[in-house]
Amino acid sequence: MFSNRDLRNLIVPLFVEQFLLLLVGLADTFVVSYAGEAAVSGVSLVNSFNTVFIFLFTALASGGAVIISQYIGRGDKPMAGRAASQLLMFSTVSSALCSSLILIFNRVLLRMLFGKVESDVMAACATYLRISAYSFPALAIYNAGAALCRSVNKTRVTMCISLVSNVVNIVGNLIGVFVLHAGVAGVAYPSLIARTLSAVAVTAICCGKHIAVSYQAKDVFHWEWPMLKRVLGVAVPNGVENGIQLQPVKPFIVETERVRMMSQRRKYNCFLLHSGNVLKTCLSLKGSQCRKDRHRGIQQEVIQNARKNIVGLHI
Repeated sequence: MFSNRDLRNLIVPLFVEQFLLLLVGLADTFVVSYAGEAAVSGVSLVNSFNTVFIFLFTALASGGAVIISQYIGRGDKPMAGRAASQLLMFSTVSSALCSSLILIFNRVLLRMLFGKVESDVMAACATYLRISAYSFPALAIYNAGAALCRSVNKTRVTMCISLVSNVVNIVGNLIGVFVLHAGVAGVAYPSLIARTLSAVAVTAICCGKHIAVSYQAKDVFHWEWPMLKRVLGVAVPNGVENGIQLQPVKPFIVETERVRMMSQRRKYNCFLLHSGNVLKTCLSLKGSQCRKDRHRGIQQEVIQNARKNIVGLHI
């Protein structure tokens, strides 16, 4: 049912796309380092917190992708479209709620997470977190659309969108820091713009007629708890697992230089978890499309081939 070529066509773009999602924060940290130690320390600390949300939204989208793929495997495209629409609705609502809470409890949350840091570092953290919170709904909407694209084997589309958004982000960072001299805000707003463009682009694609399964307006604005319960049944355990692995760093050493070094090391550790998440996503998508009563042997073959491909790519 799925050849090695099919799996590679899914895994390679997915691997690149997930890498590019993490690269947005890393690019911010690198460029803002020219604005001073306090700025780079603040951005690094908040990025360790933002990474948790990136993985949580990815986990939610993966749960939706599993349900969408199951309906596609059954040949029930209308129900697959309904599941995708419900995923979009819930992702938008939940991310907007998270953003609102972060904006309201900005300073309180930072003190709880990072304890006592220098005042200029805390000011940089507050600025970057506030602007980053604006982008959470866009990030969640993008992940919901990317989940639908993966389910219908259009991972190259999301990879290209991520690539373009990273170019926009990097160019914006350079302008914000070196031309406008905006410091932390100079790298935060380009990330917001890049993520918003990604969300708009992938949503436009998922609403189009040329995709096998698309969003349906009547289902996007309708709360269907049985469908959401199935999605959350997969997404919540996966999200809790990822969140535990990526708890934000709480620096007990308050020197700015050491705070920056600790946060940067954590950012690189996230890349080590990257391959495992790609493998889980691949197995979930392709395994879900194999009906248990007809394709049990094919499921095992998919799992073995996916493992071989991801291990070779990681090496």
